[in-house]
Amino acid sequence: MEPTSEIIANFNDQIDPLDDHIKKNVAESRTLIQTRDLLLPKLMSGELCLQESKAAVKAVA
Repeated sequence: MEPTSEIIANFNDQIDPLDDHIKKNVAESRTLIQTRDLLLPKLMSGELCLQESKAAVKAVA
């Protein structure tokens, strides 16, 4: 038995906002990973100080 088009539409109405939220979270997570990978080695080595890292974050974002 297949669902009616009304049930499918209701399901999509409920799921689409959740799917959009997941996609936004994945994109943000990738941005955070890139920022971490850019800054952490430089901070740990002393190549970059905290003030410089703020400017670098703005450049990445």
